[in-house]
Amino acid sequence: MTSHVCMAEILPMVKYLGIFPGAVWKRAVGISMRIGAVFVSISLLLGGCATSGPIGRDVLAGNLAPKKSRLVIYRASALGFAVQPDYVVNGKAVAPSQPDGFVVCNLDPGPHQVSVGNFELNVNLGGGSDKASVQLRPGQTTYLKAEPQMGLTIGVITLSEVTENQGQLDTASLHKLESSCA
Repeated sequence: MTSHVCMAEILPMVKYLGIFPGAVWKRAVGISMRIGAVFVSISLLLGGCATSGPIGRDVLAGNLAPKKSRLVIYRASALGFAVQPDYVVNGKAVAPSQPDGFVVCNLDPGPHQVSVGNFELNVNLGGGSDKASVQLRPGQTTYLKAEPQMGLTIGVITLSEVTENQGQLDTASLHKLESSCA
């Protein structure tokens, strides 16, 4: 039988035995508290990932009304999971850019402006743009892939248009996000 001992059990015993002097003891406790805080923070932040809701293969399988267009904005990468600025369509924030999630907007055909509400003073170090102009066609779906990039202060999310086949493959297992899109 294997015995598991946690740091909370070991540290008081070590202090009692006098192995660590006071300053070293305080530092060891501080470090273990910081490590614990990091794990708790990561757990809470991962709660911001899209882990519920219908998945892409179910939502996007239906036909679109002939006089409407569909815009799908998705983020497949969990890289930079703490950075979740809003997607903005035609000047209106519609949903946060959560990892493993997508947003569906049924819009009128024609030109539309899409952007990501990245921190304004940040500088994108990875290339790409956080703005896209799309020309939606009646009865068709346009896919924009949101990707995290390194930024000067924090990460940024950039947008790039992908083919319909690529977009369908990428969104098949992603979860639909709640949004203010129609």
